[in-house]
Amino acid sequence: MLLAAAAAACGGDGPVEPQPPAIIIEGVEAGGRYPGPVTITIRVDRGTHEAQLNGALFVSGRTVSDPGAYELVVTARADGLLAERRLSFELLLTGSSMLIVRVLNLGPNAAGGGGDAIVLTDSSAGGLVHALVDAGPSGANAADPGFVARRLAALGVDTLAVVVLSHAHSDHYAGLRDVLIRFPVRRFVYNGQVRALGSYTEVIDSARARADTVEVPAVVLQLALGRDTARTQVAILPPLPDYLGTDTDSGSLINEGSVGVRLKRGGFEMFLAGDGEVRANARWRTQFTAYTGGLEVLKVGHHGANDAVFDNGFSGASAWLAHISPTVAVVSANGTSHPRRNATGLLLARPGLRTYCTNVHGTIELRVNPAGQFRVDVERNRDQTCVPGANADT
Repeated sequence: MLLAAAAAACGGDGPVEPQPPAIIIEGVEAGGRYPGPVTITIRVDRGTHEAQLNGALFVSGRTVSDPGAYELVVTARADGLLAERRLSFELLLTGSSMLIVRVLNLGPNAAGGGGDAIVLTDSSAGGLVHALVDAGPSGANAADPGFVARRLAALGVDTLAVVVLSHAHSDHYAGLRDVLIRFPVRRFVYNGQVRALGSYTEVIDSARARADTVEVPAVVLQLALGRDTARTQVAILPPLPDYLGTDTDSGSLINEGSVGVRLKRGGFEMFLAGDGEVRANARWRTQFTAYTGGLEVLKVGHHGANDAVFDNGFSGASAWLAHISPTVAVVSANGTSHPRRNATGLLLARPGLRTYCTNVHGTIELRVNPAGQFRVDVERNRDQTCVPGANADT
């Protein structure tokens, strides 16, 4: 009887069901918010595992340091069974002062590829210091040249320490007259392009009449926003001079004369490429290597045109992107003619590169702390990827 009872006890619960592998994550917790870098370790009790952080492959033991929102997904396999753990966390952007870069959305602007208007704000001093790179018009058919001036007022801007006009195209300058009328401007920097077009000469004449100083850089012009050691360093790269003395309507020749702007704060560097094309990019890459190599962020030239990224202006290799090697690309475009299909595909296919476009994401804002850590915020559609313009077939 005792043997029978023992046998019954051993077999009463039936066979043990196999269990999926256990996943252990150390260093972050679901919903955690952390003021500094975190090191994440992943273990499983058996089998193999794979992890992705915001959709990219993640290796256990890696440190995550860039501020922003993250989702970690870990899958594990053992004995034919699958397990998954998914958690979200956030790294906070900390610091007593910030550089804010706002790439304004100018909407379905049919002029050029959509226009540029980039507002820089540094808070490293007692108060805010503001600068502006380009000011295109807003709206369909470029019907609203006063848009940028109104946005500056809404942001609380009272004075512009620096205004930079990258080149002589209306989708970059048509909003500047209103800006110059409404706000005191300490320095106005442009490429010196000769052009008889009335709307352009009106802006240059207004700058000469209203700005404290008007400059055409022949060498790298070094400026600073703010007053302490954490202030933003601004380097304005002189333009390709070949066509500046020619009164021309050639879009390519005018684009190639764009000035470049490099921003630096702590370990953060960003390059604003105006409408630079193949020749401008090659010159910046080879003659101004110290200002363009290995940067965190690129404001892509010419509204995401093919000639702003490809070596041959259309497709294939890009020594320019390889040289800059950005982790973030920003495109200001109208969503119809730009960004171009080939260029968009290249940007989206580049490993480790996050790309944001105003036609999808609206106004794009970067916040940078004194150490150079930064985060990217967008007006809308954060989870969507860039798409080429509706009429951008190549």
